Amino acid sequence: MKKLLHALAGALIFLTPLVWSALLVYGNGFNTGFRDFIFSTMTDSPFVGVVFGLILILLVLVYLGTFGRPRSRKRYISFESESGSVSISINAVRDFVRKIGDEFGSVVSMDPKIHSEKNMLCIDLDVKIQTGSRLPELSEKLQGRVRESIRDGLGIVDVREIKVKVQEIVGAPPASPID
Repeated sequence: MKKLLHALAGALIFLTPLVWSALLVYGNGFNTGFRDFIFSTMTDSPFVGVVFGLILILLVLVYLGTFGRPRSRKRYISFESESGSVSISINAVRDFVRKIGDEFGSVVSMDPKIHSEKNMLCIDLDVKIQTGSRLPELSEKLQGRVRESIRDGLGIVDVREIKVKVQEIVGAPPASPID
């Protein structure tokens, strides 16, 4: 509906001045009586000119108002299984991976970014972790768990890489014993 309104408003915006110009050319070049009628209408009643101008402004506003961000197309990851082709939306994979972060007590939140390179899945995990977490061990376990879950839960075996990006370390630092 929005596209139709945009097209109609655009057509009227561009056709109205074109028709008006054609009428002026016709009136000035071929039919002076018609020219006198057009100019007398505009000069005798300024209301006609105001209405014409307001309609044109309204059409321009409708036209500009129908511009908008196009709906984003859903992106899918496709792969072949034993029974045929399977497509999973990137959003579904993102939600699936996000839930894996709940299995780790030291992961406060996890925001996966999923993309495909050379027909292989790449995952960037933006994580917030608790203070005192052992980052090398946590990242290795997280990467292994995500790879395993994607393979077993979704059937996707072509995972190129899983990057863990620690965005924030939250919580109070552990109290150090006083010597």
